Amino acid sequence: MGLNQRFQEEVIAMKITNIKWDTDGDMKILKSLPKEIDITDEFDVNDYEDDEDKLLDDISDWLSDTYGYCHFGFEIER
Repeated sequence: MGLNQRFQEEVIAMKITNIKWDTDGDMKILKSLPKEIDITDEFDVNDYEDDEDKLLDDISDWLSDTYGYCHFGFEIER
């Protein structure tokens, strides 16, 4: 197995979906924010094998820090 193939197998992509942004009712801002995001490089899920709550907390913080808005929740597809 080549290095490139092994690297591709170790990278686990996640899709953050159904993001419920908190924009205090500002529909213009809400429409500008993504409802789904593909995440591949931001998190190494191997670091969270035994602690999915920590992964969810870190993704939550990343979403708010990256986009500047809090949210009411999201879903993850792996």
